[in-house]
Amino acid sequence: MTNVQNVGRTEPSVLHVDLDAFFAAVEQRDKPSLRGRPVIVGGLGPRGVVSTASYEARRYGVRAAMSMAEARARCPHAPLPAGRLGAYRAASSTLMAALRELSPVVEPLSLDEAFVDLAAGQGHELSVAGVGALGERLRAVISVRTGLTASVGAATSKLLAKIASEQAKPDGLVVVEPGTELAVLPPLPVRALPGIGPATAERLARLGVRTVGDLAAVTVDELVNLLGDAHGRSLH
Repeated sequence: MTNVQNVGRTEPSVLHVDLDAFFAAVEQRDKPSLRGRPVIVGGLGPRGVVSTASYEARRYGVRAAMSMAEARARCPHAPLPAGRLGAYRAASSTLMAALRELSPVVEPLSLDEAFVDLAAGQGHELSVAGVGALGERLRAVISVRTGLTASVGAATSKLLAKIASEQAKPDGLVVVEPGTELAVLPPLPVRALPGIGPATAERLARLGVRTVGDLAAVTVDELVNLLGDAHGRSLH
């Protein structure tokens, strides 16, 4: 695996590509009876947790990493298909092959998401319009080859590209125009930043920190005191 590097980019040449509701979407793709219905995929034992919930199930408050017991209580009529690792790996391989057609530098994060360094590829127009057009073509290719939808974010850094793909969900594209990063970030909830889960967000809220802009105004010493040295300095 080759890591995508953030090296003083002035063009939105970092893509983050994420298949939407991946495990559940594969089940819905392969089993027509599940389409349009809430579907929950995850561990079925007493301590099982949700791996993925379809968007239909998310309307009931079901989320990844939730205990399966709570998910079933929130959405008792949702099918719980057994996971099929072979099908998920096949879809992942197809996705990664499509990404490597764009660039030799692809950094998978999991079966269903990866960063792509467009600057390492050949012949790409790296303007905002050019990257936007490329992203739409990529989404169409992924749909045809996998039968799944993908959300794509593009920016000058991995952090912003990942945030952009989250904003694009489901089945969309967001390109962060270079120079606008500081306008994009402040109003976002702190949960938009990787590494901030529910527990950390709750602790930050005690300081009155609810947005990325709020977080930027907190001193490193305050964050270290609240979250510990490594996590506090990383967020700062």
